[in-house]
Amino acid sequence: MICLRKSVVLQIFLTILTIGYIHPIWANKATGVFSAQQSCPAYVSKNKSTNPDNAQILAGNQYNIIEVTNPNYPDWYRIILPAANPKERWVSAACGQAQITTGGGTGGNGNNSCSVAGQADSYVLALSWQPAFCETKPQKPECKITDPHVYQAKHFTLHGLWPNKQKCGISYGFCGEVKGKKDNFCDYPAVQLDSTSQAALAEVMPSVTAGSCLERHEWHKHGTCQTKAMEEFFDLSVDLTRQFNDSGMAYFMNRRIGQQVRTEDFLNRVAAVLGSTAKERIKLNCDQGMLVEIQLNLIADLAPGADLEKLLMNAPAQSSSNCGETFRVDAIGQ
Repeated sequence: MICLRKSVVLQIFLTILTIGYIHPIWANKATGVFSAQQSCPAYVSKNKSTNPDNAQILAGNQYNIIEVTNPNYPDWYRIILPAANPKERWVSAACGQAQITTGGGTGGNGNNSCSVAGQADSYVLALSWQPAFCETKPQKPECKITDPHVYQAKHFTLHGLWPNKQKCGISYGFCGEVKGKKDNFCDYPAVQLDSTSQAALAEVMPSVTAGSCLERHEWHKHGTCQTKAMEEFFDLSVDLTRQFNDSGMAYFMNRRIGQQVRTEDFLNRVAAVLGSTAKERIKLNCDQGMLVEIQLNLIADLAPGADLEKLLMNAPAQSSSNCGETFRVDAIGQ
């Protein structure tokens, strides 16, 4: 009778495990990205709720995953929180959304998905010549600024830094909680940056100061598809924008404001300051006879402080232009 009861109890236990009411509690190694949708504690020990430095993940930021509990029914993720000590921390699955690349059971590897973070095989740095952009989009709030002394009057401005996945073409995007484009960019969740990063971004992206929220669109469509935290991503974007301007390209444009420029002369100057092969990795977009935007192909491994010339040198070779033989360098407010 005792043996029979033990057998019945064992059978019930196994049945419960099979149908999923009880999940194993061990952790599996995994890789992927955790997108925080709310600020939550980041524990050294999830079982003891140990958090000696009161570390938190912040809504809107992304963190690299190194372990996951209950791979088929995840309830905790172990992430890397760079500013914490130790940096390996546990966060509740309820605090965000995870995209598992390897390990983690049903997370799969996502190799065929165009909305899974961390799968970029190259980047594009898109920079605008703001005066010309405003000729084509005069209704934009940032285009009401006509002061010839502001940054955007004499420098290329940041449109975006876009991770690309070749198999997806232009469809690689929206890898976080937002899954589609908003009609109004200000309808996206806000971007949270410290005061230094906010000021730097506002200088090179006029939309930030004007309040038209381009930075929100760029983060939710493109930024969520890479694995750097929000602040690091925008700091890198700002640095690359400044590197291009400071290479001599802003000076080249300033000397020619209001004039016609030979497209070949522009490309040759790019090659002179950013490497002989740079003009094979740039796209020029003109409208109404004006240079409006350039797009630079960069390698996938974008480390903070990386040299723009080196990022271009080893990037996929791809170039195009619709500018014809010449284009005009537009002046702000004209």
